[in-house]
Amino acid sequence: MIRPALVLAFIIALTVAARSFFPAGAPAIGSAGAALGFGFLFLAAIQTGHVFHALHLPHLTGFILCGAIVGPEVLKFVDAGTVAELGPMKRVAVGLIGLLAGCELNVRDLRPKLRTIVAFAGSGMAGAFVILFGVFVVVLSRLPATAALPAVHRLMIALICANALIAFSPPVVIGVINEARAKGPLSEVCVPLVVFADLIIVISFSLTNAVAHSVFPAEGVTAGVGTLVWHIFGSIGGGLVYGTVLAVYLTRVKERVALFVFGTLFVIAEGATALHLDPLLIGLTAGLFLENISPVSGSEVAHETEPAAMPTFTLFFAVIGAELHVHAFLSVVGFSMMAAIARASGVFLGTRFGRRFTRAEPVVARFIPFAMLPQAGIALALATSVKASFKPWGEAVGTILLGTVVVNEVIGPILFRNALVRAGEIPPEEQGPISTPAPMEVPQPPP
Repeated sequence: MIRPALVLAFIIALTVAARSFFPAGAPAIGSAGAALGFGFLFLAAIQTGHVFHALHLPHLTGFILCGAIVGPEVLKFVDAGTVAELGPMKRVAVGLIGLLAGCELNVRDLRPKLRTIVAFAGSGMAGAFVILFGVFVVVLSRLPATAALPAVHRLMIALICANALIAFSPPVVIGVINEARAKGPLSEVCVPLVVFADLIIVISFSLTNAVAHSVFPAEGVTAGVGTLVWHIFGSIGGGLVYGTVLAVYLTRVKERVALFVFGTLFVIAEGATALHLDPLLIGLTAGLFLENISPVSGSEVAHETEPAAMPTFTLFFAVIGAELHVHAFLSVVGFSMMAAIARASGVFLGTRFGRRFTRAEPVVARFIPFAMLPQAGIALALATSVKASFKPWGEAVGTILLGTVVVNEVIGPILFRNALVRAGEIPPEEQGPISTPAPMEVPQPPP
């Protein structure tokens, strides 16, 4: 722990010295500033991850906190312009996360678990939605920006908020499982569950958003059903094409696979933005195609892309941390904590009810709610959409949503990792002090 902490301090000192060459008061923009910010954020996040590893905490929590601390709102070692220029890297990481998740999902193996996945995903989302809706009905009646609105309008806003906050986080779940080398029935169910749930949430939020724009016609223009259909099925079609390209490359060329995957994902990330497609869904579809249809094994793809995965994930979570609005979060921390607790309570109550409809293993039924606590990418996107799309109340409400995501983003991975330890799915050398103590051996009487 001491060594990475000293290296981190050296990196910070070196960056401060380098920034002294920029004109006083001028932001570090341009190619030189972006390169400096990119390198510093990446190296600092890696060393912070090592520190968290020594503390037996999730690396990605360290990445997120590192980005938040050195980002534009705290130490300002990385300015907002640099964070914006790193946006394409985020989309590449999302595509890679989707690809790796798809490569892990073998439909034949998952078929016996589909009932468990659907039951827990549905009950967890339903429980969280009901309690969050009730909480926001009360909060919105007291929030200055919404208190004067008609009751029907407040109910519509509560519906939007609840829908946005039930989102889960496949990137965080996959990241925690991979870094801890977790294996077992709980790990096998978590990934397909959160992926399936987020696909449902994307559709439900789009429909809710369309209804909201009809209630608040002056606030924006609804995307329409056609746009939603294109977003989903266009992304699936793009994923099938990408999966075919990867299958051909892996069977005919099979050289520098990690570089090829990273390069093609960068092209997809840029193209998806222009075509209004989803990099996560494209990657997920490609991975499912490779694992279940093509002659290429998904595990082979995951193994070949491992060299590109670690640095990509590191930068992804560090950029997410740098994008956090720390000061805005502190202004609504009370409301956000209340919403986070309400969401967690709904997830636990919902999954407890969902046990009645499945014959899941006891370890899965007990610990599956912890996989639903972390939030990141899609939840941030939905909260940001609310903040930007609805004036004037969107600013206040969106800030509360973003604050809630921050709480779940930081605490959720720690709780999920601890659940994996208690479930016995993390190797002993990775468990650390938060693991459940081994049962004490009772001495036997001599014969």
